[in-house]
Parts: sequence; C-alpha cells; structure tokens
Amino acid sequence: MATQSAAAQVRINNSPQAVIEYIAISENRPLYLPSLKSISNIEGESVGGSWTWCWTLLGIDFEGTAACTQHEAGQCYAFKTEGGIESTFIYRTEADGEGTQLTMQVDFDLPESALSHAGINNWLASSKQQEADATLENLKTILDQ
Repeated sequence: MATQSAAAQVRINNSPQAVIEYIAISENRPLYLPSLKSISNIEGESVGGSWTWCWTLLGIDFEGTAACTQHEAGQCYAFKTEGGIESTFIYRTEADGEGTQLTMQVDFDLPESALSHAGINNWLASSKQQEADATLENLKTILDQ
C-alpha cells in the first residue's frame, strides 16, 4: 500500500478553543467529513477514546475503528483509523487575530481492493485535495461566528 496525503488550511472566525472542541466531538464528524457515512460505539473524546466508523469511497463502504491519539485544548486534535482504511487525521489551530487558522493533514493507505479499480490513481490525485478542502470549508461554515 502506498501512503497518500492531503492537507488544507482555512481561517475560521472563532477561537482556537472552540474549533478544537467542536472537532473533538465524534458525533460532529459526519457533519463536516463528506465521505464519512456513520460513526458509532463512541467511548470517550480524549486520548485513548475510540469509535467505529463507515467511510464511502468509490461507492464501496469501508469500516473500521479509530482512536484519539492527541488532544490539546485549543491547539491540536488527532486520531488514527484502522480497518478498511488506515489513516491519520491531524487538526492544528493557531490564533489569527480574533479568529483561528485551522490546518488539517491526512495521511492514508487504501486497501489493495480499492487500488485495483481502473483509473483509481488518477481519481485519487484529483479528489483527495477536494475532500480535504471540502472538509475545512464545512468546518468554516459550521464554526464561523
């Protein structure tokens, strides 16, 4: 499996504390992650907290578990997924005037079953950045005050 990466940045008119607090609530993720179909079995929101997820890619549902690996109030929230898609999501905030500069970095490994689809590499090249940008635009829409 080859690791793929995507990164995006957006300015949000809200405090770093409010941004990280919102991101850290597992139930909020389907509202801003476009391909996240569902999240369940949530056990905590801090480091070590876990949940199960279903992600849709190429019309295929991938399922797995995730766990919070870092949670620093107003600064950073990160989690790692295992199962159908292995990934690491890292959200970092910086105060920017009266708002927040939010940066998201996602590194992921797709299963061989997904990589075997014709044209997947071309699709990934064009869509991974669109997904990252859409995620942060969704967060901006939700959190801007």
